[in-house]
Amino acid sequence: MKRAERSASMKRIIMACDLQHTPKALQESALSFDPFIPDSRSVAELFYSAYHETTDDEGESIADWQRELRETADGKYGPLIPELSFQLQKDNYPIGAVVTSTFQELPLLLFVVMSAAFKGKGLSKLLMNEVIQRAKAMGLTHLYLVVTVENQPAYKLYEACGFSFAGESWADLSP
Repeated sequence: MKRAERSASMKRIIMACDLQHTPKALQESALSFDPFIPDSRSVAELFYSAYHETTDDEGESIADWQRELRETADGKYGPLIPELSFQLQKDNYPIGAVVTSTFQELPLLLFVVMSAAFKGKGLSKLLMNEVIQRAKAMGLTHLYLVVTVENQPAYKLYEACGFSFAGESWADLSP
């Protein structure tokens, strides 16, 4: 099955988070949050690791991720929001990342990724809590994301962090 056909066959929905009703940030002292660096090979490797052999894997190579991240930084999905785009580092190596842009006038989490080696340790929730706290500090009232319904680990994470169904298309939303 071609990549575009496979992607088209998966149902994706939009979720939103009311930032006025979310818990306070968690802290993890052994890790650090650093600015998102889209042209880093190690970041492309992180994205490859996070997506490889998952529901959302569309066969991307590390080179594909390097290109996608460059294009994303160049505004492919709207201007990046630097305060809401960051990497989770462990020993100066990226193990997770959140990339956020303004898409159709809404703050959209484009990517929330965790290295396969670190999944299941609560670090994705740490990433989500950090982006939520930063968004609140900026005065935002909502965040949005698009999730593949079949990606149950991601769907459950987002629900646990306060996101809920907002629509199936951008026409369902109004800023």
